[in-house]
Amino acid sequence: MTVMPQIETAFFVTLPPSMLPRLFLSGAIITALVSSLAVLILGKRRSSPTESNRPSRLDMPVGEWFGKLSLIVIAYLVIYFTFGYFIAWKSAAVRTYYGGSDPGSLLAQMRSVVRDTPLLLPLQAVRAILWTVIAVPVIRMMKGEWWEAGLAVALLFAVTSSQLLLPNPLMPQEVRMVHLLETATSNFLFGWLIVLILRGWRQSASESA
Repeated sequence: MTVMPQIETAFFVTLPPSMLPRLFLSGAIITALVSSLAVLILGKRRSSPTESNRPSRLDMPVGEWFGKLSLIVIAYLVIYFTFGYFIAWKSAAVRTYYGGSDPGSLLAQMRSVVRDTPLLLPLQAVRAILWTVIAVPVIRMMKGEWWEAGLAVALLFAVTSSQLLLPNPLMPQEVRMVHLLETATSNFLFGWLIVLILRGWRQSASESA
């Protein structure tokens, strides 16, 4: 909830010099406290022998991992820029906030992105991989069907947008609400796709067998 959104904040928004480190520090403190309490409350300080010896999911050859990660990156880029254009960039408030204009089509928007902000594409490719790193432990922990892991990852990704519900001095409410709709829906969809690509129903059937 801290790192993934603030990567974009650092890219798109000009912040006071000391603000970004403080955002990461506050997120780290909250994470340390909440994670520690969750482990204690759920009694997960030690794994049981059955959990430790359970065959690990997502055991794949390096080549298969590379192919699936490439597909995940492509899927994320498509989702990110599609939702970004048709939900966020169609809002006049968002365009005014960032000082941009609507070129009239997604294709024209992508041409302007490549021309004006060429680092945005590799940045989002890296974010796709980071999202996958977040999803993998959840998929490994889930014991049910693939769709249960898909729902868990999708909800996890969507909830990272919840901080946009809180007022902040950097972003007007109308802009926040548009970005909330954009990121919550796109992240929810992307969470499903990651699980579908990495695990899917076919792999689930082979695991059950």
